[in-house]
Amino acid sequence: MASRTGRNKSKGTGTRRLLASHARSWLWGRNLVLETLTAGRWPVFELHLASDLPADAVSAATTAIQAAGQKPKTSRAAKTRLAQLCGTADHQGYVARVGEYPYVSADEMLARARQPALWLILDGVQDPYNLGAMLRSAEVFGVDGVFLASQGQAGVNSLAARSSAGAVNRLDIARIDSLPAFIARLRREAVRVVGASVEADYSLDTVDLAGPTALVIGNEGTGLSREVMTACNMLAKIPQAGSLNSLNAAAAAAVCLYEVQRQRRQDVSVWGNT
Repeated sequence: MASRTGRNKSKGTGTRRLLASHARSWLWGRNLVLETLTAGRWPVFELHLASDLPADAVSAATTAIQAAGQKPKTSRAAKTRLAQLCGTADHQGYVARVGEYPYVSADEMLARARQPALWLILDGVQDPYNLGAMLRSAEVFGVDGVFLASQGQAGVNSLAARSSAGAVNRLDIARIDSLPAFIARLRREAVRVVGASVEADYSLDTVDLAGPTALVIGNEGTGLSREVMTACNMLAKIPQAGSLNSLNAAAAAAVCLYEVQRQRRQDVSVWGNT
């Protein structure tokens, strides 16, 4: 007879598989669906709205569709049907079936970057919620683009999109076959590539981040791969006062990105002109 632990594990695995399947093609939730429609970047094939949504909510969805120039197949359905489509009851009456996420080419991103450029490179981040949180921070702190490893790395799906608070519709994101080779290219183009690592000799706040910079954040458990570490200009660690040896990867990304902005704003007086 199977143990209770065995049954729970089996059920959990099945749930994860179902959720992963839905996450590849469905978005849900009012803000995420409307922002995706309005942005017009991520192709929307179907839009399903709850039959009990008020008229103004339906009108807002229609306006978003028209603004983006997309023409998804639209229907009204019971909330239970929407839950069947997206795999969760937490849809707020908005469900959309989308196509493949529109990654941008690295060449295009590099060509149109602002100066001094700020890039975020993610090496082996596997949790889509962590990925989404990092993308949210990247958008907030003005990152020019995000580069994700093509292998061993979570990509953009609905879970990452929801965790990003819609930042996936505002950021340029590319997938890279070889992060070490790409980092070497950035270095040739005079971009300082700084890997975040608890093994670093330098404290992040002592590193000059005012010029073109790429920050590299590694896997949630193991950090940066050795190949990526070696490829970086340098490694830096976040100064800490507590006894834990590291931050959550998403929190570390936010702190590192803030430090870039802090350094680049040092000449701005908090008192304004007097």
